[in-house]
This record gives sequence, structure tokens and C-alpha cells, in this order.
Amino acid sequence: MKQKVTQLIYFAVIAVLMTSCASGKIVLSNDANISKYKYVIFGKETTGDRELDDVVMSVQNQIAETDLTVLSTSNTLKIFECSDSILTPNIHVTSEKWDGGHTYIYVTFYDYNTNQSVAVIKSSGIGMTVSHDQSIALSAIRKKLNKLFK
Repeated sequence: MKQKVTQLIYFAVIAVLMTSCASGKIVLSNDANISKYKYVIFGKETTGDRELDDVVMSVQNQIAETDLTVLSTSNTLKIFECSDSILTPNIHVTSEKWDGGHTYIYVTFYDYNTNQSVAVIKSSGIGMTVSHDQSIALSAIRKKLNKLFK
């Protein structure tokens, strides 16, 4: 009996691991010095689907929790003073609308002055439901953001 319970637990753990999967990746521009960037300005975010704006907002919140300081576009004096150390992110989210689908999050950080891409962070999540997919992808993006900016 004890052996059957152990086997059942073992198979349950394997099933959960097989149905939940996260991946993430950071790619830096060839000559990027990511440590020089201290500020971020939001405003250029896009999504493939307006229903995913909550995920975009969650990614914004995660970026704001890094060591980057969020600047308002109305703070022109500060922007002028610090323009060489400001990033602007473009956040793109896609989510398949069926259970067991995928959620993909792409964040491309651009230099505010040059509009050149500096870094790209990608994450994806596969879970049991759409919301589970999104949660897994958000967790993966959080880890990559913390690795890049902390």
C-alpha cells in the first residue's frame, strides 16, 4: 500500500512538471553597457491583443520593481539631464486562448536618445489554463528582469 502511494505521488509530480513549463532568455546588443541605464520611461508598449493589457501592466510593474527609476514623460527637465541613461521598453504579449496553450512575453528595451535596441528579454509559459500560462510567463520574465537590472 505504501509503495502504491509513493508511486502515485511520484506520477503526480511528474505530471505537474510536464504540464508546467517556463523559459526565458536575455539578449544584449553587442556594444550595450546595461549598467549605464538608471531610468525607464513607459509609453510605447504594445500588445497583440487588448485583452492582454493586464499582463502588459504586470510587466510594467515588474520593471518598476527593478533598480531602474521610472520617469514621467512630463518631467522634461529630468529627461533632458539624464537622457543618456534612459530606457524605453516595448512590451509585446501573446497568449493562446486554449487550455494548455502558450503565453509569450517579449520586452525590448530601447535607448531613449538613439532609439536603438539595447536588450531583449523573452519568456514563455505553458500551464494547465490560460491564466496559469500567463502566471508562469510573468514569473520567468521577473527572474530575467531581476538578473538584468539588479
